[in-house]
Parts: sequence; structure tokens; C-alpha cells
Amino acid sequence: MIKWVKTQWQWIVGGLLAIIAIAASKKRDSVSKVIEGDNKAKSVRDQKINEKQTKVYEDFISDRSDAEEKFREDIAKIAENKEARKKELENNPDELDRILKEKYKLER
Repeated sequence: MIKWVKTQWQWIVGGLLAIIAIAASKKRDSVSKVIEGDNKAKSVRDQKINEKQTKVYEDFISDRSDAEEKFREDIAKIAENKEARKKELENNPDELDRILKEKYKLER
């Protein structure tokens, strides 16, 4: 057996080198596949983040618009109440006097 190994050593070393070369190329291929997979995963992640950011922004704009509309409605209600109260007090001088006395602490 040893004699056979001595005569065939070149073939054995060549086969071992071929196996190592194949293993190294497979590893290099697997590394490139991992990098390619990572890039795809990053692009999918970035796309999902962009979609969610867009949705959050649209929700914010919608909520802000709703709040602005509610604010305008509240301002309109306040103005209506103010005008109604003003007309009410114009027709009732005793109530107006009482309110002014309380507000400015007048005596009379």
C-alpha cells in the first residue's frame, strides 16, 4: 500500500488540491449568494419602511386636516355664541350691569 502511495503521490496531491479548489469556489459562491440575498433583503426592508413612512405621513396629514376643520368649526361656534350673547345683553341692560359689576368689581 505504501509503495502504491509513493508511486501515485502526484495523483493524490492533485486530487486533494482539486477538492480544496472546489471547496474554496463553493465557499466564494456561497458568500456571493449571501451578499446577494442580503442586498435583496435590505431592498425589501427599505421598501417596507418607505411604505410605512408614507402611510404614517398620510395619516398625519389627514389627522391635521381633521383637527384644523374642527378648530374652524369651534371658532365659528364661539363667534355665533358671542353674537347671540351680545344681542341678548343688548336687550337686557340689567343683566349687562350685573356682569360688568361682577367683572370689574363696581359698586352701585
